[in-house]
Amino acid sequence: MNVPMNVHLTLVALAAAAVLTPVAAQTPAPAPSPTPAPAPKPAPPPASEPAKLEKVEVTGTMIKRTNAETATPVSILKREDIVRSGATTLDELLRMDPATGAGSLNDMSSGSGFSPGTATISLRGLGSAATLVLINGRRMAPAGVVDPNSGQSTVFNVNTIPMSAIERIEILKSGASSLYGSDALAGVVNVILRSDYQGRLIELNHKQRGDGLFKSHSVNLTAGFGDFHKRGYNLLAGVDLFIRDGVGIAEAPNLVQGELLSTLYGRLQPSSTTSYPGNLYTYANGASGSWRGMLSPACETQAPYSATLATPRCLWDSTRFAQYTGDQRRGSVFLRGSLNLGADTALNAELLGSRVTNAYTDSPTGRTETLTVWGDAQGHTVQFKGLALPATHPDNPTRLASTSNPVLLPNSSGGFTTYRAPMVLGLRYRFADLPYDRETQADNLRGVLSLSTTWKGWDLDAGLMHHWQQNRTTLNGRLSLSGLNQVLADGSYRFGGVNSPAVLALLSPQINDRGESATSSMDLRGSREIGHLAGGTAMLGLGGEFRHERFDVSADPRTAAGDIIGRGIGEATNARNVAAAYAELQLPLLKGLETQTAVRAERYTDFGRALTAKLGFKYALSRHLTVRGSWADGFRAPSLSQNSKSAVFAFSSGYRDPKLCPVVASTNPNCSMSLSTVSLANPALQPEKSDSFTLGLIFEPLRGTEIVLDAWAIERRGEVDRLSAQEILNREDEFPGMVMRLPPTDGPLGSVYQVRRPYQNLAMSRTAGVDYEFAQRFSLDRFGRLRLSLRGTHLLEREQQAQEGLPVVDTLGYYRVPRNKLGISASWSKGDWSASLSGDYRSSMESFSAGSSCDKTLTTAGRTDLCRMPAWTTADLSLSYKGFRGLKLSGTVRNLADKRPALNPNETEIGVGSSDGNAYGRYFSLSASYEF
Repeated sequence: MNVPMNVHLTLVALAAAAVLTPVAAQTPAPAPSPTPAPAPKPAPPPASEPAKLEKVEVTGTMIKRTNAETATPVSILKREDIVRSGATTLDELLRMDPATGAGSLNDMSSGSGFSPGTATISLRGLGSAATLVLINGRRMAPAGVVDPNSGQSTVFNVNTIPMSAIERIEILKSGASSLYGSDALAGVVNVILRSDYQGRLIELNHKQRGDGLFKSHSVNLTAGFGDFHKRGYNLLAGVDLFIRDGVGIAEAPNLVQGELLSTLYGRLQPSSTTSYPGNLYTYANGASGSWRGMLSPACETQAPYSATLATPRCLWDSTRFAQYTGDQRRGSVFLRGSLNLGADTALNAELLGSRVTNAYTDSPTGRTETLTVWGDAQGHTVQFKGLALPATHPDNPTRLASTSNPVLLPNSSGGFTTYRAPMVLGLRYRFADLPYDRETQADNLRGVLSLSTTWKGWDLDAGLMHHWQQNRTTLNGRLSLSGLNQVLADGSYRFGGVNSPAVLALLSPQINDRGESATSSMDLRGSREIGHLAGGTAMLGLGGEFRHERFDVSADPRTAAGDIIGRGIGEATNARNVAAAYAELQLPLLKGLETQTAVRAERYTDFGRALTAKLGFKYALSRHLTVRGSWADGFRAPSLSQNSKSAVFAFSSGYRDPKLCPVVASTNPNCSMSLSTVSLANPALQPEKSDSFTLGLIFEPLRGTEIVLDAWAIERRGEVDRLSAQEILNREDEFPGMVMRLPPTDGPLGSVYQVRRPYQNLAMSRTAGVDYEFAQRFSLDRFGRLRLSLRGTHLLEREQQAQEGLPVVDTLGYYRVPRNKLGISASWSKGDWSASLSGDYRSSMESFSAGSSCDKTLTTAGRTDLCRMPAWTTADLSLSYKGFRGLKLSGTVRNLADKRPALNPNETEIGVGSSDGNAYGRYFSLSASYEF
């Protein structure tokens, strides 16, 4: 599917030429007068007038149309679909679509990493950075986070959009950079907000399992006043409140395959020697020590040192603090006003504000006698050479040792070690008096002022938009290097004892990280008839946009200074301007044939220019059969954290220096090193590029029957990524200055202390598949109406290449890349009653990534049957009744059979990942709405 450069340029040139070529009008076209989006629907015409088909704007084209089917596939989720789903967050709703895949973030569980509390969506499994999210056709500001692991920071937090404000969601499952610009490589999610509502509405929802777990509550209030057409205005206001209770794995350990997690991985079983009140070890300046007994007998869980030594050790269970979901609180306000200025002119103003807070807990932090290496924001290495009790510390059992008063401590040989003088001792200790938690707060404020009108045959829409997002993260329970050194030196912190708030505050100050992003834009777009061809009216759309993007993420000053032990740092500051001009042409060359051509030119003040194009067609071969197809090239601009003043610091262990460790030996410290790694910005980055293709059929063989097949393929090139730290170590000579070494002490080379990983245009990925949809409607006469539907995605290809010249790896069927995802449903309605029964299916897949191997724990235990995750199938049932005046009641039972997802050995605490299932089991959603 690799498109040669000359073919690619030819396609772009054809698209540009088609847009710029005038259409010879056979007859002058009268100026149309459709209702300008997003103004409310017009009043019905008098009975004596013929009904006028209303033109609407559909995602994937800027030209308004009467037929929602375009040259590229678009899925539409209507408000009733959203209610029937039982979903309480936009993230949960969008994950139900078979086109979504791995590479997205969720705000459910631990909240760890660089982007806690952020929920994103990934189409076609190409990652969050390849999916553009729009609100009413205009861009969002990205979340104020720097996450090199998922989406390279340009990620859109979908849970900042209130569910109650959504009218419908349109999902364009094809590249669309020619219309929307950067980030739309895999597709577009366009969230359409409510408009022109009159009345007052109260909506309540409660969701939980039968045992009371996974509770969530929401209340939505909406009020609309004024008839846009009769009174010349409409005002709409909505308030949305949502609460989700967190659930820890200790509350319900068997929701996933809990018994296997306990047996194989020791979940909910004390096993860590970094415990409370801790274990003593010898101290060797950061090297691993030898055991010297418990610090105190007041240990909650004691176990023999080994099968042959009964002397007890103190053990700790860290897994009991893990969570299936964290607490969430969400509040939002939506205001919209429309003013009818007459002559098909409407002035609209929108204001959307929200605050989403998430709270997560985890096991209190622990330290051992071994070395920890990290760094500060300037790239300097910082070290903590292990937790060591000074000889005079009041908790050191040897502090009073002397020749006349020897102190005996047990050892791992079954005997005792005698101390006749005070001795520094290492300690493996869990700071249980420092609760370890994380709270995130995402604030979102978006304002749009738009004007739609008609002028000399043009349908015009102009808008001003400003969208601001701020992310704050508050962390407790992290250790300050300076604070820990001070309390060790003066003995003010008592290990296993009672400590004052002042000492705890010195040892573990509250950490506050922040991130802020803002996108401001002005745009003008319009479309009009430009003539007639054999197939009908030709349409032209033109538009322009100017956008300012700003991004600023900073770490807490203590973290930036390297004072928080072992903590990574993510910082970025940048801004840029973007100017774009775009055009679209629809030419009905033949009867039943509609073609779409689009081209977009952009200029970014940081990396330069981008030109993208699209060609598409839809041809009605008969009244029952339509064929459609498209080609589009796309691009993703380097994010503001990748080509600016920014750096992301992380810290890990197990690295090997090939030059100082040519042969692995356990006695050589260069064979397994702890290093800081730095993800460096690169101003020379170029945009990622893509080509996407679709070819489909829309078949209506019988009345009420619809079959849709769409084959698709996407190739993405020059993906921005970093080589692994080990890869750079292996190829050090190719990357001068990227491997940082200490001054040599013995030989020509010093030891490595840091590896720098610059962002580069490295990777390539290809994916292809078939989307299918079948729908059949039946009239059951006096028994109502029935609709059967099937929709799904079958992957044909999924390949990745880490860097040009390296092997192309087939990832299809491996972890997070199932071959099939589908949903089936039967919906029935009669009068005030409606019901639906639906099922979801995800096919089996390997539990490990391509190029890797099955988890060693499973193979050692002889459970290679768990190396493949079996298919997961669930069924849902919903029922609603609206027979009471103004009142509608509905209920949904998700996962009727209470099916547990397959064990995911990559998630050894929760047992399931967000892309392959959930731990909810059978749960219930009850809703009531009252309109008056």
